[in-house]
Amino acid sequence: MNGKLHSETGAFSSDDMRAEILNPFVHKLELDNTYDKIKTAIFTVILLPFRVIVICYLIVTAWFLACIGLYGLSEEDLRRQPMTGWRSKLRFSILSLMRLVVVAAGFHRVKVLGKHHVPSNSRDAPVVVMAPHSTFFDAIAIVCLGAPSVVAKADTARLPFIGQWLVDVAVIAEPYSVPGSWLGDDNGSVALMARSSTDSPPLSLLERGPGYVAAAWGDIALIGVYFSPNRPLTDFENFLQVLARVAGGMVQHRVLVLGDFNAKSIIWGNPTTNARGREVETWSVSSGLSLLNRGTVHTCVRRQGGSIVDLAFASPSLAACVVDWRVELVETLSDHRYVRFDVSTPGSQGTQEGRSHFPRWALSHLDREAAVEAAFVQDWLSPSDGVRDVDATAVQLRVSLTEVCNSSMPRSHRPPPRRAVYWWSEELGDLRAACVAARRAYTRSRRRRLRDLDNEDRLYTAYKEAKSTLTARMGTAQDRARAEMFEGLDIDPFGRPYKAACNKLRPYGPPVAETLEPSLLDGVVQSLFPRRDNFTPPVMSAPRGAAPSAEEVPLVTENEIERAASCLRGKKTAPGPDGVPAKVIAIATSQMEERFRDLFSECLTSERFPKPWKEGQLCLLRKQGRPADSPSAYRPIVLLDEVGKMFERILAARINRHLSTIGPDLADAQFGFRAERSTVDALSRLKNQVKEAMDAGDGLLAVSFDIANAFNSIPHSTILEALRFHGVPLYLQGLLADYLRDRTVLLVDKTGQLRRYGVESGVPQGSVLGPLLWNIGFDWLLRENLPRGTSVICYADDTLLTARGRNFAEAASLASAGGSLVVDRISRLGLTVALQKTEAVFFHGPRQHQPPDAHIHVEGVRIGVQPQMKYLGIVLDSKWHFSAHFSGLSTRLMKTAGALSWLLPNIGRPGDQCRRLYAGILKSMALYGAPIWADSLCRRRNAAAIRRPQRVIAQRVARAYRTVSFAAACVLAGTPPWELEAWVLARVYDWKAAQRALDRHPDPIEREEVREEAREAITGHWAEDLASATFGRRTLDAIGPVLNGWLDRRHGCLSMRLVQVLSGHGCFGSYLHRIGREETPQCHHCEAEVDTAEHTLEVCPSWTEPRRTLVAVVGDDLSLPSVISAMLRSEEAWEAVASFCEDVMSQKESAERVRESDPLAAPHRRRRRELINYTQPVYVWRDDPNSRQNTIKEIIERATSKEDWPQVLIFPEGTCTNRSCLITFKPGGFYPGVPVQPVTIRYPNARDTVTWTWEGPGAN
Repeated sequence: MNGKLHSETGAFSSDDMRAEILNPFVHKLELDNTYDKIKTAIFTVILLPFRVIVICYLIVTAWFLACIGLYGLSEEDLRRQPMTGWRSKLRFSILSLMRLVVVAAGFHRVKVLGKHHVPSNSRDAPVVVMAPHSTFFDAIAIVCLGAPSVVAKADTARLPFIGQWLVDVAVIAEPYSVPGSWLGDDNGSVALMARSSTDSPPLSLLERGPGYVAAAWGDIALIGVYFSPNRPLTDFENFLQVLARVAGGMVQHRVLVLGDFNAKSIIWGNPTTNARGREVETWSVSSGLSLLNRGTVHTCVRRQGGSIVDLAFASPSLAACVVDWRVELVETLSDHRYVRFDVSTPGSQGTQEGRSHFPRWALSHLDREAAVEAAFVQDWLSPSDGVRDVDATAVQLRVSLTEVCNSSMPRSHRPPPRRAVYWWSEELGDLRAACVAARRAYTRSRRRRLRDLDNEDRLYTAYKEAKSTLTARMGTAQDRARAEMFEGLDIDPFGRPYKAACNKLRPYGPPVAETLEPSLLDGVVQSLFPRRDNFTPPVMSAPRGAAPSAEEVPLVTENEIERAASCLRGKKTAPGPDGVPAKVIAIATSQMEERFRDLFSECLTSERFPKPWKEGQLCLLRKQGRPADSPSAYRPIVLLDEVGKMFERILAARINRHLSTIGPDLADAQFGFRAERSTVDALSRLKNQVKEAMDAGDGLLAVSFDIANAFNSIPHSTILEALRFHGVPLYLQGLLADYLRDRTVLLVDKTGQLRRYGVESGVPQGSVLGPLLWNIGFDWLLRENLPRGTSVICYADDTLLTARGRNFAEAASLASAGGSLVVDRISRLGLTVALQKTEAVFFHGPRQHQPPDAHIHVEGVRIGVQPQMKYLGIVLDSKWHFSAHFSGLSTRLMKTAGALSWLLPNIGRPGDQCRRLYAGILKSMALYGAPIWADSLCRRRNAAAIRRPQRVIAQRVARAYRTVSFAAACVLAGTPPWELEAWVLARVYDWKAAQRALDRHPDPIEREEVREEAREAITGHWAEDLASATFGRRTLDAIGPVLNGWLDRRHGCLSMRLVQVLSGHGCFGSYLHRIGREETPQCHHCEAEVDTAEHTLEVCPSWTEPRRTLVAVVGDDLSLPSVISAMLRSEEAWEAVASFCEDVMSQKESAERVRESDPLAAPHRRRRRELINYTQPVYVWRDDPNSRQNTIKEIIERATSKEDWPQVLIFPEGTCTNRSCLITFKPGGFYPGVPVQPVTIRYPNARDTVTWTWEGPGAN
């Protein structure tokens, strides 16, 4: 036993004894004295790099010797007879090197107990067994036992999926893997999954730990459980205590506990009760949970027998709702059977009722001609004869538009539940039925009083064959369905494969509001839309001469209707409560224009906004990582009627025209929601201020303020006062006052009832006027005077204060004073600043510095000054180097590029257009804010950060090998380097900024000329860079002279084998030799000394016939530049070259695969695990139904053979316990009926304690 036992009195309690008795399979660390600490430091820290180098050298040398020993032997040769002669003598050298590896790893005195009982002839004990089975330490055992033949698995079976049942939620014990859409425990031993459905709530993680995972599913707390049968009873008791704590903490949910407890009791149908069963009985009673299991049907069935170990418990209130609990007698491809039951929940009917409150139509089935005809009919049935009441007229218009929708497209109902297994078919159903029949025949044979063992073996073999056939066909069905899914990328590039690759596939469930308790729902909505009764805004004195006067109200014109309707034609946004899509309104406008114009004009003259348009459908979006019972965990989205938003566009255009022509206009410091302004303009303003400060030797302190719930909190009285300040016409002021008054949001709760909530503050969510009204209401802050040296930059509610000073102290003083003033003015507007989220950064040049622990105080709150700050999506650092920005950007781009690469295999679909589209997605992510950071690309690290992901996506677009250089991949894919595009974007932005400064508005023709010049500049600079590139010269020299023609071509698609010839990276002797796959660069088809792409294309006599066909099309000159020029001249030449490459390269690849499988090939060409193969192992193929019997047969043959086979090493536990415990041995090692040598190996490890420690200071 390792470790030390300390006691002063000698008296132990039971808990003390349990804590002090150490696990003999775990190395526990105790550094009791200085000597141990110094020894640990020397071996674990100082000598560790040298030990790693030595270990690597020794392993490589041993591998090389093993390759020599296996040269010329196939795997069948290794199974047929033992190695003899010089091959067997290499064993001593290899074992000596591997023993040195063990010593270098820190195990200096490995003791093998049991070895001395074996005589010199290993035939006296052909089988050796060792336990426990451990992942890493098994290698040490193999070395110390003289490299016996190991019985090891060669492959794993496929994961069987839950069949075609419509299961809402499932608990999976011992899954092969836990996909990202599942919720798993810490060990991956149990997982929860929910069906993607409109009538099933999503899973929300509550807690997870080793062997359990808890999630909220509606009002049910679902706990999945798995506990291994190999662990001791004390661990099981502790596990049940943790489970009791978890279940007891779910006070707001009904509890459902499901899983594999591996416990037996007569209470749930087993013939006997074991110790675990008694513990589970006690636990369920103390936890107040009711057992759901019914009947005596076994849930786990093996060849030796069956048992009931899969249990279900529920809280009493939920247990009363459980019906039809049963064990399904279908094939699961597992020892365990499916257990199913139904739960009736109070909210299960509400979602269907709630959907009827908000009608929806299937826009994808819109019949445009039918919509035009229906609109004409509705206009004729309800002619415009004047508007008397805007509310009634708006309702009548809604009815007419509803009829247009009913006539032109079907209603959109909740889709039927979708099969969880999309690849399931009738054929698989028949195979599963045959598998079930075979299993039943076998189980019936076992139950007979007079058993026929031979017949049982025959029936069991038939069952295993049926099971294997089902598994293979399932795999084929999955592969076929996956291929069909990828073929659809050319039609729908952003479909399911794209969403799956980008992790955007989410389980679709009912709206979040329909899953919340009514009390929580009320609290969330009231917090998101706070009440602001009788708030008095600051007096915003009107500028001289700006007071509006009464005037004749201008009616809505035909041009205004046309411009507003044109904005709806291409919209695909979700409709409002009436369900009428924007496209239908755009179509109806052409036939019902007079009705729209009369209604809108009456709204202007009466200064009333129709009440139906003030109602919005509220949708709550869940924010990840926040408590579900907190209002901050939800983001509100309000859907408004498109007709009302169409009228809002007319109002917004009039207000903007007034602000720009009469004024006063919005402050120049506001960049959000304004025409011809963007985040780049706001960042450019900040960049100019920083540059001016640095040029003068000053520093600039920037402080970013976060306004809590800004758009939903600004009082209506503040907006109305700001409208008066800006001199908005009186009729618009009156109309907007009514527009803000008596607004409501609607939603359906979990009971199916429609709820209404009044909105008394904030700008309307989802509206067209909302952003404009925010800018008007917030504008007062930007107009007030600030201390000299300070200024404000604003993008919507993102407010940035800048303070310039000669040093940090001066800038901090100004920032504190200015920040307090800004916070005070924001509060006077009726808003609240979240000072705990405020960030600050100090920009300075080489002559300035930031003191340690720098900070400022705003309103008594201490705000630390950080070396960097994220503002408007760009990470800004103190010296404007953007190193942190590119570091984070490169990580995101590489992740996205890797995800998209999964959709872009070198062979097959999608086509070039889809590939370029995905490359454009990555480019748009990379070039965001390029005019701001383009100058920093002169730093090599920044340029490299965006080159890495571009190379990855360019290789996928061009279908090139990963070894193709950056320059060659970009040329083949036709994507200029992003740093060049960033540089050109910066120049174009500077030109636009200069035009705005001159108050010039270039026409579209002039803008297109500037863009064309930019494209020519990119190509010119790119050609210069290609001329100086180091790698990929052959490709660059061929395409460089015709680069413009290559980029502008209108024909020809790249294929993997064509790109192999163009790049020289492929199945060529020179390339394979360069990457270490060939000993020489010679050609295997003509025995030429060097096999290159040029040799294959121009010279190799093996390809004379296909070359003759190629020459007939492209000419006699087959040099790569001439071939590419011919390809660009005609599509026929392109197809001829592509056909030649496809034909020749496919034959070369086939020949290469044959050489790889040749047992006489050089060791580095064979894809084998040489070190483990040198032991002549016995592989267990788990996907082979006969592998178990074949393995036993091979063990018996080796054990009884008179030849000099190595001992057969068996791990009798049958599973890997990784030093946790010792479990019951399986009988496999004793089937041969020969003497068995038991072995125990000790790893004292007295000198290197931390490296291999799992308990103690070195554990983490």
